[in-house]
Amino acid sequence: MDPITAFVVAAYALSIALSLVIGLTGGHQSPLIALSYLSMFLPAVAVLIVRVTLHESPRLHWDTLPVRYLPVALFLIPVVMHAAMLPVMAALSGGIQWQAPRGWGILTGQALIARIALNAVAGLAVVTLLALFEEIGWRAWLLPRLLERMGARHAVLLSAVIWALWHVPFQLSGIQHIDGISPLRLVLAVTPGTLGAGLIIGWLWLCTESIWLCAIAHGAMNNWGQYTFKYMKDSGNPAADFAVLLAGSLAVLAAGGLLLWFGAGKRRQFSDGFSA
Repeated sequence: MDPITAFVVAAYALSIALSLVIGLTGGHQSPLIALSYLSMFLPAVAVLIVRVTLHESPRLHWDTLPVRYLPVALFLIPVVMHAAMLPVMAALSGGIQWQAPRGWGILTGQALIARIALNAVAGLAVVTLLALFEEIGWRAWLLPRLLERMGARHAVLLSAVIWALWHVPFQLSGIQHIDGISPLRLVLAVTPGTLGAGLIIGWLWLCTESIWLCAIAHGAMNNWGQYTFKYMKDSGNPAADFAVLLAGSLAVLAAGGLLLWFGAGKRRQFSDGFSA
């Protein structure tokens, strides 16, 4: 079997299998919901399966981290999400009300800022570590192989589409869940944003070949992209929540499309074929 096909089949089979386990045991209320954290390891497992079955010996380069792209990796996706979502939330909910998470007690302003900053750094570190295993599969393994067969824009777009659709079983099964939004509506709202994030992270790989930057961008999206909303009171309006989520997704998709269209020419030349 072609290695790319084998990888995609393995990744999707693992995604569907995990989703069935969670979905058939209660969805987001499943007693096995903690297994959902395994989802981020699955692309790396798919790479391992391809290596074992097809006797491939991919090489991962861990020594590339161009610092000048670090601000883009850290802030681009979270800033785009918040710039779109906060005004829509304020407009539909009649303003934004803030609250500290439960269990924090009464804090001074300085202590509250310190707690938020600590959570931001620690959360980013943990989520980036988990995202690294996804990026081993999607950007460090799949994307370079697609680049050998097609142009840069098409390769990034195809890898982003594959990545976005890979998440759909997680949304349908309850692994990814938002109160008040049905699984189908969640798919409709989240998939464009995942596709857009795939375009942005793919562009980062084109420019840097850095698995670290891809993991940081992925981690920043998953953690900082949602960070402000952790300190807001629930709107109580599922329709508004859906609109806010969709606005963020479409904004990220637009940003990814523009970045790829105008920035694909910055592709770094791969040495020895590809660095994965």
